Amino acid sequence: MTVHLVGAGPGDPGLLTCRAVELLKSAEVVVYDRPSMADIVAIADSAEVVHCVGKAGSRPAWPQADVNQLLVELGRAGREVVRLKAGDAFVVSRGGEEAVALAAAGVPFDVVPGISAAIAAPALAGIPVMVRQVATTLTVIAGNDDPEYHQHVDWDAVARVGGTIVVLTGRSALRDIAAKLMAGGLAADTPVAAISAASRPHQRTELGTLAKLPNPRMRPPVTFVIGEVAALDLLAAAPPTTEPKATDAPPAAQVADGQEAGGQFAGAPEQDMGGQAVRGRLAGEPAANERGAGGLGEAGRAVDGQLSGPVEGFNAHS
Repeated sequence: MTVHLVGAGPGDPGLLTCRAVELLKSAEVVVYDRPSMADIVAIADSAEVVHCVGKAGSRPAWPQADVNQLLVELGRAGREVVRLKAGDAFVVSRGGEEAVALAAAGVPFDVVPGISAAIAAPALAGIPVMVRQVATTLTVIAGNDDPEYHQHVDWDAVARVGGTIVVLTGRSALRDIAAKLMAGGLAADTPVAAISAASRPHQRTELGTLAKLPNPRMRPPVTFVIGEVAALDLLAAAPPTTEPKATDAPPAAQVADGQEAGGQFAGAPEQDMGGQAVRGRLAGEPAANERGAGGLGEAGRAVDGQLSGPVEGFNAHS
């Protein structure tokens, strides 16, 4: 039997991997962190035992050493264990610590990657963390001020790299982080987006700048995006999609034969050509952010890799 360290994604059960669902359905024991994971835990309908080891109401979270010991004991007992970790088990998470403990104890385990909130939350808010006309680097930072975090972030270096900066678990430290980034050279009007409860029904996004931050006390979990891309909202820029009519579907023979027209199956509805639609929007002036996040500057002037005009249709969040 094995302890499976499973990335649970940003929260929506529909964003679990197929492998994660398969393991949940066959789990004997599930160990998870948050009561908000209840919909995901419910997939493990045959599990005999479930342990919530995170903070629940007035009950504090288990000490990490106790969680490690629980996983080791369950593994040694020969149980089929799913250890759910928010996002990806190894990205700004303690899944790495748990893997170290299991390996040291000789307990078999494997890892099932999940969608990290570092990329999922911005994507669900219409923010591309990397778009070559604006940002070609991505820095992910654990903003947690927990003293157990053995780290020293060189904020001057982070500011010099620029691009897109994503801060996870950083609500309490955001003001200090913003001050250090400005001291390192980032402009005070650098856009900042705060995305609360990504993928959940109550997801919301607030915009600000390094000098005038969005509300850090939004409903957790909150993901912060810092950089020019934080002013974009591609979902607002995209035209509404419609379900293709039955008559729009390509004939079965054409699909079977792989007949294509311009990269699409012959007869496919035009609105399915998402890549072309995105490229078509890289052609004009962005909508101004009412908080002053504003245009994208020279970095945003490109179409298909050639500098030919400002980026069109990249609307700021309203």
